[in-house]
Amino acid sequence: MEILNFGSSIKNGNYILHSEFKNVHNYTNNVELISLVSTKIGAGPNNIVLNNFPLQAEQILTISNPTISIGNTALYIIPVELLSKEYIYINNISVLLSRIKLILNELSDYISPKSLGFLLFPDNENFFNSIFEKALLAHVKKTVQKISLENIPTIAKNMKGVGIGLTPSGDDFNCGILYALNYLNEILSKDFTEIIEACYLNSTGNNLISNTFLRYAFLNKYYENFHELLKALKDNDKLKISIYIKKIINTGHTSGSDMLSGFILTIKGVLNDKKYC
Repeated sequence: MEILNFGSSIKNGNYILHSEFKNVHNYTNNVELISLVSTKIGAGPNNIVLNNFPLQAEQILTISNPTISIGNTALYIIPVELLSKEYIYINNISVLLSRIKLILNELSDYISPKSLGFLLFPDNENFFNSIFEKALLAHVKKTVQKISLENIPTIAKNMKGVGIGLTPSGDDFNCGILYALNYLNEILSKDFTEIIEACYLNSTGNNLISNTFLRYAFLNKYYENFHELLKALKDNDKLKISIYIKKIINTGHTSGSDMLSGFILTIKGVLNDKKYC
């Protein structure tokens, strides 16, 4: 077993097992969350990518640079996760909006049916049948009637914790909002810093995993598959756009679909308001 990639935000210390999944073992010191992941998940600020992912999680993980100990196995830390943001931004607004349509074309075939993707594809509302699902549908539709810079912190607040699952759909949607606002902050002349901070504060709750993803979205630190999707978007590489959309969609039950929905709707909502362009 070898380390292929080591997240740049990981701190030394002792961590105990938090949760275990097929391609992810999460560990925590009660403040930070770090993840042992397979190559299917890839690099990220708090990810340790292993070439031979263990089938069963160890209870204790100890990080003492330049080594980590996973149970009785000691591994050397060599590579560090560095996902450059130089090559992901499209500064031409009309080009960006046209490229977003490429994502939508791919999403129409692969988006998780019970995700918040119904905000992009209204026909998916037909998949929401139970009383809870219909209540969720009504709440989300009322909350996200229109996205603008003025109301987006309120949207983030009303989406916090909405839905079920390890990371509720609303939290994943808010990650998409934060990534989109950070993206727009790089390409537009308006400073969105205060709005980004307000959205982040309105998004965080008591879910450690959600809070971890929200924190890195707030800090504009990317996970590999999303970073590579944005790079493919800039390069207008339709094959890679398709590949990385599928990888994102296959992350969690609806998490990838929810995050992409928040990202796309925020990009479109702000850019279609001409006073910000």
